[in-house]
Amino acid sequence: MGGALVGCDDQYTAVYYNPAGMAFHEGKDENLGLSFLYTVPELKINGSKPKSQTGGKRIYPDEGISVGYATPLGSGKIAEVISYGLGVYAPYPVTLYIVELKSFDPSVPYFVQYENRNRFLIVTGAVSYKAWKKLAFAAGIDLMLGIIPMTANVGIGKEVKIGLDARLPLDLAPTAGIQYRPTDWLSLGAAYHGKTQVKVVIPANITLPSPSSETIPLLVTFRDVYKPQQVEMGFGVKPLKGLLISGALSWVNFANYVPPVLKIKLNSNSPLAGSMEKLLNQFITTYTYEFKDYWIPRFGVEYKVTSHLDARTGYFYRNSSVPAQIGDTSFIDPPTHGIGAGIGISFSDPLDIIPNPVKVDFAYQGHFLQKVTVTKASTANQSYSAGGSCHLVTGTLMYFF
Repeated sequence: MGGALVGCDDQYTAVYYNPAGMAFHEGKDENLGLSFLYTVPELKINGSKPKSQTGGKRIYPDEGISVGYATPLGSGKIAEVISYGLGVYAPYPVTLYIVELKSFDPSVPYFVQYENRNRFLIVTGAVSYKAWKKLAFAAGIDLMLGIIPMTANVGIGKEVKIGLDARLPLDLAPTAGIQYRPTDWLSLGAAYHGKTQVKVVIPANITLPSPSSETIPLLVTFRDVYKPQQVEMGFGVKPLKGLLISGALSWVNFANYVPPVLKIKLNSNSPLAGSMEKLLNQFITTYTYEFKDYWIPRFGVEYKVTSHLDARTGYFYRNSSVPAQIGDTSFIDPPTHGIGAGIGISFSDPLDIIPNPVKVDFAYQGHFLQKVTVTKASTANQSYSAGGSCHLVTGTLMYFF
């Protein structure tokens, strides 16, 4: 549905879109969902130099598993006004992706929205409060868990050794939501999501060749996996029985994005450390970069074809977050059209082992990037054209207790 659910979602997925919606569970006490997601990026770069990078070499298909749960708190009158929910997203397989670190050279073409990927474990939790029959509030947190400790030893020649020990702290951000349902056919909502971005800190030791055999400590730092601060407002309208039309407008604070550019600092007063720091800085260029906030309009439609079949479709448009890249940097973020479609099928257990129906959803979302052509001000930098698409498919199994 193009992600246009901030004003009308009342299932376990509301913990992500707008947690206030959990308060309007309409007697469905508990709902649980399990999703598997897979993306296929088809992004291309045609550069002006023979050894130009292509998007397919650095951007990999993503697989992920999402689990969500929402339920009223306790029973009785408390359950009527307070609900809580939890959502977990994990890249699959976790052991492969959760330990991936990457920095990059900003002069090499880089797809900002697709190389800044969620390869980390994300946990979202929230509590909703139904202040009165038509109005609910909610608050919660988004928690991004860092990678497991990782060590590496790199030998240069036979005598120079570098030891690395990378640790990422967790990062968390507040979330909040409000939903108002003045009538049976209209609902309004707004939600806030705070910013998260993991800081990678890699302590390293460089052991110089004999006869000095001196060990020089240094710190390598960069930031990765950025989830911007967002504010979203939306509505849901039911003009006919079984028909839901939704819309939303998202403000995305991408101006605060810090790209994963390496910074190296030597923690030593040794004379050799000063010379080595100058040498390292020759390989690390200082860049000036800026990004822009943008708006995303979203629209969605859901129609209940039969009592057992739902059909959905949606659209969104995301503008670019980068200014003209005619200088040293090559951040790629073309304006993007997104379309989605899906079906939901519910069925009862023929053996009557489980009392309530099971629901299975299948969905597709396509991102179609407009082609952009960048001509650099200097021939020393690579001019290029870029574009492509990204395709996402997902399957979800849901059960209402």
